[in-house]
Amino acid sequence: MVKVLEKQRQLFKLLEQLLVLIQIVTIFTVFIVSLYWFLELIGNDFLSFMDPFIKSIKDVMMAHFAEELKKGQAGLDGSLFVFIALLGVTLYVVSQVKIFAKYKVTSIDKRLIVKRQQEEERFNQELKAEAKKQIMEYHNIVVLIHVTLKTLLKDIYQTHNDVKNIDKKQEEIVIVALFNMLKSLPGCRFSKDGRTLIITSQKFDMVDTILATVSDAISKLKAQLKPRKLTISTNMAIDVYPDSVKVKDIYADIKTLLQLNMPDEILCYGNFCNRYQYVKNPKFTAYLKGTYEITEDENVWSLVKKD
Repeated sequence: MVKVLEKQRQLFKLLEQLLVLIQIVTIFTVFIVSLYWFLELIGNDFLSFMDPFIKSIKDVMMAHFAEELKKGQAGLDGSLFVFIALLGVTLYVVSQVKIFAKYKVTSIDKRLIVKRQQEEERFNQELKAEAKKQIMEYHNIVVLIHVTLKTLLKDIYQTHNDVKNIDKKQEEIVIVALFNMLKSLPGCRFSKDGRTLIITSQKFDMVDTILATVSDAISKLKAQLKPRKLTISTNMAIDVYPDSVKVKDIYADIKTLLQLNMPDEILCYGNFCNRYQYVKNPKFTAYLKGTYEITEDENVWSLVKKD
């Protein structure tokens, strides 16, 4: 539709320019003929070189208006007057057609603005639909939970720092306990890398359930460990990936989020936020933590559970 309107606009614009040219030529002709006529009346032959042109005008006028034309007492020929009058009428008609052409150009311009906006909106919708289609292909989840066991005893009762004061076997027991609390999650697979528990799932719709279950499990573990003067600190990261990508290929990037060392926060990259926005009734909100130099400058987000 836009192309059709643009062609129409070009035609009317061309017509408008042509009419301007006709007006200029007509006005110039009126001026020259009027000047010739005036000089002829006063007996000046300054424009005598135009005699052949003027004669042709008179012959045409006589051929069409012979009965109407009458010579005056001094032999005044009215054919030039009729010719000038016809040019005046022509100027009026041309001016009206030019006004119409200009109006059509203005009208088409307004329609073009509307149509272009509509096409732009339609194009943007198509882009959004295509972008959403690509984003929705990221339906696999990977969650990393790095567990650190700490003592609740004050420094004055310790001879070593928190990490050295904790038996590694105790941390292993805590990680196993956390796994036992989470292993009932449907459609999830579990693996371990040292003190990091890895959860994967091919169902992105499970993301809120997974995160909520992990949060509840960590809270229960803290409550169980408190009587023993122990607690746990967790660094968590989450990401999404398509079927064409394997977890091992993105594991290093996700693990980098854990190295930012932001305890008790769920960190993610922007691609997770892009996918998470399509979750119905999300239970978490993403907040931008900042831009960090990882492999390159990356925006890092934190997921916070809604009240």
